[in-house]
Amino acid sequence: MGTFIIAACTFVFAFFIATTLIICHNSYYFLGLNPDKDNFPQDSENEQNNPDISILIPARNEERNILKLLNSIDGQNYPGSMEILVLDDHSSDNTSELVHDFSRTSGFSVRLLKGKEKPGDWLGKNWACHQLAGSANGDILVFLDADTWTDTGFINEIVIRMRRFRLDFLTVWPHQIMNSATEKSVISTVYATIVMYLPTLYCFQAPRWIPTQYLKSKVKPMFASACGQCMVFSKSCYDAVGGHASVKQEVVEDVKLAKKVVSSGKTMRMFHGTEKIWCRMYQSNNEVFEGFRKNFLAGFNYNIPAFVLAWIMHIIVYILPPAILLAGVAGLHSDLHVTTFAGPAAFLTAVPALQRLWITGFLKWPQSAGWLYLAGIFWFQVLALTVVFDYFTGKQNFWKGRSV
Repeated sequence: MGTFIIAACTFVFAFFIATTLIICHNSYYFLGLNPDKDNFPQDSENEQNNPDISILIPARNEERNILKLLNSIDGQNYPGSMEILVLDDHSSDNTSELVHDFSRTSGFSVRLLKGKEKPGDWLGKNWACHQLAGSANGDILVFLDADTWTDTGFINEIVIRMRRFRLDFLTVWPHQIMNSATEKSVISTVYATIVMYLPTLYCFQAPRWIPTQYLKSKVKPMFASACGQCMVFSKSCYDAVGGHASVKQEVVEDVKLAKKVVSSGKTMRMFHGTEKIWCRMYQSNNEVFEGFRKNFLAGFNYNIPAFVLAWIMHIIVYILPPAILLAGVAGLHSDLHVTTFAGPAAFLTAVPALQRLWITGFLKWPQSAGWLYLAGIFWFQVLALTVVFDYFTGKQNFWKGRSV
C-alpha cells in the first residue's frame, strides 16, 4: 500500500506541475476579444478593408433561442457588408416563423433557408452547415450556434483578429452561462480542460522547443481544437480543407476541421469570448447528460483503450487524493501509510481546487463553479460508465430526434 501511495502521489504532483505551467501559459496567450484588455499585434495595413461577412446559423427547434441571437447580430457596429443566413433544419416548432418575421425589420440582409432532406451518410448539423456555406456570399464565414448571442462589437473584433494575426480560421469559446449546480460543475469542467491541458498558442505557433520544422509540422495539429459554437473561416480556407463535407460523419466536427486547417498549412488561433459572446449550452440536467453523452467517446475517436487510460488517470489524479485524505482523517484504514500520507493528500486535493478557482476568475464565471469542481469530476465518472456501456451494447444515442 505504501509503495502505491508514494508512486501515485508522485505522479499526481508531477501532473499538477505540468497543468499549472499550462495554466500560466494560457493566462498570457489564451486571448479574448476585448480590445481594452488583450494585447495583440498592431497593424494598420488594410484597416479600412472590411470584408463581406456571412453569418451562418443552423437551427433545429430553436424557438426559445433564435431571436436572442438574431437581435444581438442586428445590433452589430461592423461597418462592412454583412448577411445573415439561417437554415431551418426541419424544425417542428416556430423557428421558421420567428426568423421570417425578424427578416422584415432587420437592418441586414436576412435569408431563411429550408433544409434539404439529410443524406444517410451525413450527421444533421454538418449537413446544415454545408448547405449554409454553399449559399453564402461573404469573404468570411461565421458559423454560430443558435443558442449563442453576441456583444455589438463582436464581428468587428473577429475581423480585426483575422487581419492582424493573418488567420485563415479562428474559433471562439463563448462565455458559458451556467445557472444550475449541474451546469456549473459539469460545463465548467469541460472548459477547464482547455485551459489546463491545452497550450492554446501552439495551434497558431508551433512550440519552439520542437527541434525541426518537419517535427513542428507534425506536432502542431495535435494542439488544434475548436468550439463549434463559434467558428470563423476565410472562404478560401473553408473550401481548401473541404468544408463540412470533409467531416460529414464526425460528431466532433469542430475539432476535426481545426486539425485539417493546421495540417494543410493554414493559420488558426483560439480565443475566449468573455464579454463578447455568450452561450447557454443546456438548460436541464437531462440535456446536460444527453448532450455530453453523444460526443464524450467521440472526443477520443472511439478509441476505448485511450479512453480507459484517460479515465484511470482521471481517477488517480482527482479522486484518489481526497479518498486518501478522508481515509486518513477518519481512521477508516489501519495502514499507517494512509495516515502518514494524509498531509500530502490534502495538498494534492487543494491544488486542483485552487486551479479551478483561478480559471473561474480568469473566465469570469460564478465562484460556485470553482467550488463545485469535485462534483463535476464524479459526474463524469458516471458519464464514462454510461458511454462505455453504450459502446459495448451498441446503444444508439439521439439528439433533437436524430441518431448520432
